[in-house]
Amino acid sequence: MSNSDAASALLTAINLDRFPEIEARHNPDVLFNSFRGPTLRGSVNVGDWHREFLSEYADCSYGDVETLEDGDAVACRATIEAKAYDWRAFTQRVLEVMDFEEGGIENRRLYGMLRDVEFDKPANAAMDNAKGYRGGSASATKRTVEAAFTALLASDFEAAKPHFHDKSVVIDGVYGLASGFDKIAAHLAAVPQPAFGVARATVVLASDHDAVVEVAIDPTRPRAAHWVRLVDGKVIVIETYWMLREIGVRYDVTYDRDRHARKVILPI
Repeated sequence: MSNSDAASALLTAINLDRFPEIEARHNPDVLFNSFRGPTLRGSVNVGDWHREFLSEYADCSYGDVETLEDGDAVACRATIEAKAYDWRAFTQRVLEVMDFEEGGIENRRLYGMLRDVEFDKPANAAMDNAKGYRGGSASATKRTVEAAFTALLASDFEAAKPHFHDKSVVIDGVYGLASGFDKIAAHLAAVPQPAFGVARATVVLASDHDAVVEVAIDPTRPRAAHWVRLVDGKVIVIETYWMLREIGVRYDVTYDRDRHARKVILPI
């Protein structure tokens, strides 16, 4: 089984609430970071986390899955469909990055957007353009994305601009959407940053026309991950996913509640 197949099998196990299989697909000493927290070490703890997760995300299913494999790492971008504490349906876009060792998951990082993010017209058009594109090469994609993010993270927007498509967009599940490079530059400059430390790209994975870039200030504390889409060798879409707890989003306060019990109300 390839690493991509193993990653897909994990998502299937999550969809079907197969908790023993979820646990078995992680190495015993796995390190798991999730947007909800906390940071976990060990497959047993990861299995317990999923029991709680799937009780709060009722009828959870991973759909619209895209997979990118580069070496021993696999990234999966997906849209979760589930029901909240009040049983109302919601969607949430997530990005999983998994490092494999001897067929099992050794490190796993789960980033997310806020729930029910809606795309505007430029974002939908750019996504359609990107998903319909079939050219490119992994090596060229990696060079372009590394150059673009080196410039972006240094706030050198003039150096970054040549790497962007005329109709480029940023889809940020927390701080909003921006279209056109000038608005993208203003958007990125306005995203709050910690008082200390410098953001750096810690991982870059690439396929023919897609890439994943993980960014952190402290490498042991994942902060953000970007799914980057290219058309004709230029960046057209950046989807930004956050380790929400790392940027101060209290997920338990924002969303999680005790689930309402479903009861039959009998007449008096």
